[in-house]
Amino acid sequence: MTTLMRMRPVRRAGLVLVLLAGLGTGAALAQDYSFDSDELTVHNMIGRVVVTQAAGDRFEVRVDVRGQDAEQGLVEMVTEEGRKARLAVKFPIDQEDDYVYPELGRNSKTTITYEDQGNHGGSWLKKVFAGMTGKRVTVRGHGRGLEVWADITVAVPRGSSLTVENRVGAVSAAEVEADLVLDTGSGSVDAANITGDLVADTGSGSVTIAGVRGEVLADTGSGSVEIRDAVGAEIKADTGSGSVVVEDLEAETVLIDTGSGSVRAEQVVCCKLTIDTGSGGVKARGIAADAALIDTGSGSVVLQLDRMGGGEYKIDTGSGSIDLVLPGDASARITADTSSGGVHNEFDGAEVGHMDRDEMELVVGGGEARVILDAGSGSITVSKR
Repeated sequence: MTTLMRMRPVRRAGLVLVLLAGLGTGAALAQDYSFDSDELTVHNMIGRVVVTQAAGDRFEVRVDVRGQDAEQGLVEMVTEEGRKARLAVKFPIDQEDDYVYPELGRNSKTTITYEDQGNHGGSWLKKVFAGMTGKRVTVRGHGRGLEVWADITVAVPRGSSLTVENRVGAVSAAEVEADLVLDTGSGSVDAANITGDLVADTGSGSVTIAGVRGEVLADTGSGSVEIRDAVGAEIKADTGSGSVVVEDLEAETVLIDTGSGSVRAEQVVCCKLTIDTGSGGVKARGIAADAALIDTGSGSVVLQLDRMGGGEYKIDTGSGSIDLVLPGDASARITADTSSGGVHNEFDGAEVGHMDRDEMELVVGGGEARVILDAGSGSITVSKR
């Protein structure tokens, strides 16, 4: 069942609208919803979304419509009940395409383009935003436009699934036992102490994650990514432009990808570590991995292994030095090659098969793992921890 509601005083089974007194400057309109569902998807255009743990077994949602121009009937709430419930906040974009959201910052501006909603919520969402395909909306931190936004709080029951699709505004979650997809077009995403799989995605803004027990995907088009204290089958951090920091991770696979930006990884335990950066240095210390691939177009690489398995370890940099630090009980066959910069063996007890200024072949221990070090321009050093 689909329900469409404007912000005016009503009472219906399962949902309550609370209209705060004093609808003058800076007024707020509040509306509460309760969903008996396994999954919930929340769609919002402008505003902050906060996710918390529910005390019971229902999704509890509060929508606060705020801003200088907030008034009755301006913003609509559309809901769909069922096992997979939905709630959409519908702004009057058919009448107004300029909006003001002070949280953006005085000199900031972003543009939203409404695409075909067929792949995002199916026919239901397509009906909600009928006729809006191709519509462009501009959101400013200050200036011309309708100043109105919707701040949403979602309390999530244990073992459920929540998807947040926000266009402009920060999204955060804390102390939640559920699978979460937290997505915003512009704004930061923060998640702390989550038990369940987590997707944290922003088109522009930082992603900060700490204390997750489940798979993690952190993605930002532009902005930094930080992941600390996470345990899951796969942990992935991806940014088009921005630095990545990961600490205290345990996973089968850890993948880090940045188009431009530095990478720092510390205390990581995994079967396979993959780090790829188009431009930026890599510092990976305290790594326990069975195999690793580190590739940077431009930037130096430091890899310190606390534990080494029997797989392949490959480090490739187009321009920059390579420093590989191995544990004392390492067992590996090592090939190092640089076009300029020189190669250096500082691993006492290594068997040298071949050595000249820019190339060397070493065997340490029984030679079990395969190590390939390649620098287009820069020195290569192999040493013992």
